[in-house]
Amino acid sequence: MNEYEKKIHKLCKELIPVFDDLDTETQEIINEHIHCCPECDNMLDKRDFFNTTIENTENNESEDIDIKPLKKLVHINIGIRLLLFLMRILVLFVISFDSLRFHDFGDALAIQTFQFGAFLFYLPTAIFLLVFTWTFLNKKWIIYSLIVDLVILLAIWQLPLLH
Repeated sequence: MNEYEKKIHKLCKELIPVFDDLDTETQEIINEHIHCCPECDNMLDKRDFFNTTIENTENNESEDIDIKPLKKLVHINIGIRLLLFLMRILVLFVISFDSLRFHDFGDALAIQTFQFGAFLFYLPTAIFLLVFTWTFLNKKWIIYSLIVDLVILLAIWQLPLLH
């Protein structure tokens, strides 16, 4: 097999899966190559068999078969919600642990450290988690997340008034 025939063989192997979508001229070139190449002929036969098997399977399926619920998708959805909740709790815990590590809770410096930690860490985390929620969950969960984040941030900023 010379270099030109090797190139034709390689192109035919790549074009056989989309044989039906090709121009008639290209199909004729592939058919000419198939006459002298048993490997490509076998590939075309397997492709034809595969296509007819898929068509027969689609035709034999009945319309009234119940589709099982997508349990995996439901579990992933629950996992994402749990992840969002745990991320918020973790960030708040880290901020509170860091701000209260050196001071008592009633100390004004501890409250300011907690507020600034919330501004520096919780606010960007909340924005990221809102975008994450918007990407993977529905609008209802975006609203829930936004309300929870606003309540948490407002509660943190009201801490000096409670003292």
